[in-house]
Amino acid sequence: MARLTAPQRREQIAVAARDLFAEHGFRAVAVDEIARRAGVTPPVLYDHFASKHDLYAHLLDRQADELATRVGRAIAEVGGGKARLRAAFDAFFALVEEQGLIAEREDPRAHAALVEVLGSGGRLFAGEPDRDRAFDLTAEMIRHGLIGLAAWWREHPETPRAVLVDHAMAVVWTGLRALRKSGRP
Repeated sequence: MARLTAPQRREQIAVAARDLFAEHGFRAVAVDEIARRAGVTPPVLYDHFASKHDLYAHLLDRQADELATRVGRAIAEVGGGKARLRAAFDAFFALVEEQGLIAEREDPRAHAALVEVLGSGGRLFAGEPDRDRAFDLTAEMIRHGLIGLAAWWREHPETPRAVLVDHAMAVVWTGLRALRKSGRP
């Protein structure tokens, strides 16, 4: 069997940690458990990551990059605010389905992507004196709602991804339409 290169070993450790963190959460997972799952010893793990926190931060950054790429690609392929929002939600839940929910963390890229999708139609919060704040507040509510729904999905894995996307769309789109009609944030 061929010996793994350093980048391959680092990836092996990262995948094992990602799966464990998604299954049990950061605090419940020990370095020994990550090393065991990755097929390495703790000293080898520490050769690649300075600490469990460093490994976790690496995974969060990587997942945020992946999400931004997927959402950007998904919304570029469709037109119209509703279709773009659905595509963004589907990209999010597809990533959760593949990688599990690792953590809720402040992510300016996810926030910016949501603001961009919300503002793409041009009518939402039109004429509002503090339109940027309205977009920020709305994007944060949606982002945290999606994260909460993803956490719920972990407890109900039998639920198809399409059901989550449809439900998120029904709730969010109804609210956005009401805001647009009322002319108020």
